[in-house]
Amino acid sequence: MRASTTAEYDLLDLENGRQLAFSEYGTPDGFPVFYFHGTPSCRIEAGFADQAAQRAGFRLIATDRPGFGRSSFQRNRRFKDWPSDILALAQHLDIAHFGVAGHSGAGPHLFACGVFMDPARLKFVGALGPWGPVASPEIRAGLNRLDRIFAGLAQRMPWIMRVGFAPMGWAARFAPKMFFRLLKNNVSDADKAILKSETVAQRFRAMQQEAFLQGSKGAAHEAYIAYSDWGFDIASVRVPVHIWLGDEDIFVTNEMGRYIAERIPAVDFHWVEGAGHLNFEDWDRILAACRRDCK
Repeated sequence: MRASTTAEYDLLDLENGRQLAFSEYGTPDGFPVFYFHGTPSCRIEAGFADQAAQRAGFRLIATDRPGFGRSSFQRNRRFKDWPSDILALAQHLDIAHFGVAGHSGAGPHLFACGVFMDPARLKFVGALGPWGPVASPEIRAGLNRLDRIFAGLAQRMPWIMRVGFAPMGWAARFAPKMFFRLLKNNVSDADKAILKSETVAQRFRAMQQEAFLQGSKGAAHEAYIAYSDWGFDIASVRVPVHIWLGDEDIFVTNEMGRYIAERIPAVDFHWVEGAGHLNFEDWDRILAACRRDCK
């Protein structure tokens, strides 16, 4: 493997010929934490956790997943493939022990690391509003309208996911202000208040433009596998898990949250009253809880 560097990100050449892009936030000499973004998103999202990581003394290493941002697309990818990419990056950076953290669509990737990585190396999982399995009729029924449609398409016509995500990718790349307005119109009141910040708005526009740099196939494939059988059980997670979830989150619903809380062994799960999906201030509490597991 080799790595090449630009002003904004690094690229790691993996042994299978793909490239993995990553950027760093937080404290350079802090305890390493690999940050996983939502769906669709990219490594730039980690900026929302940057100051909290600094306060907690964490070195935050944010990656683009396959097909997002600058990372190569991976055909037929499954969630259980992701831990090997992170282990390759850890080897390249000479990191022996680390944690993982992330938001929203990071959920399956975080939990896969908790299942398939050696607990002697992976010390914790920290998650803000993580997506969970669509594992029951009750969870499916509780999804918002768009997620219910995509969940149905993933089962019956997976090929059409690309068609559904293509307009989203076009808008994010070429009409970012329109994309952001559509986002604001489809979130909870709590999230609308957060999105009023121009600093937040600028980061959202930048990360969505970057996320769809290669088009929509990365997002479409990841959504497909998110709505499908993950190929592992979150009950098999073997490391400490710290989760904060808003009770007004319209993406990771209460039904999904309860399933996660009941299924993961000894999870440190917190409901946040009146919070939606974008309660980034919770990163301080999440990372402070994770800090206790750095032994």
